Amino acid sequence: MKHIREQEIFADIVREPGAKQATIKRLIDTTDGADRFVLSLFELKPNGSTPPHYHEWEHEVFILQGTMQLILPHEERTVQLQANDVVFIPRNEPHGFMTGEDETCQFLVVAPTERPPIRNYFLSEEPYEFKESVSSPVTEKQAKLSAI
Repeated sequence: MKHIREQEIFADIVREPGAKQATIKRLIDTTDGADRFVLSLFELKPNGSTPPHYHEWEHEVFILQGTMQLILPHEERTVQLQANDVVFIPRNEPHGFMTGEDETCQFLVVAPTERPPIRNYFLSEEPYEFKESVSSPVTEKQAKLSAI
């Protein structure tokens, strides 16, 4: 069993091609013993995005707070999302997420661990971008202790 506060989990920068101002916290992962599903918390800062991409597995999304757009490039449309919205993304459906200059968004993603071969297809050739430092509450605590 795992029990931890979200604030104690380190946020990683999303480093996929085309990602901007995006972080991920792996709340429940295979390293915790999960063998069916993983649970991740994503945060998009203003002008943030996860790049349009598709993969061979489905996933589910729950918007915790904020607003953003779901980008559906093959349908040439976007869907406005807000807190408490639920989204199901079927396997192989191209999708991405984007915030505007005055938007931030936190959302949960549930995805299977058994991904037939792990392949993501990114529809962007741009490098990832993140302009702030990301720190862990644990790292900050360690820095304070070492300063004593």
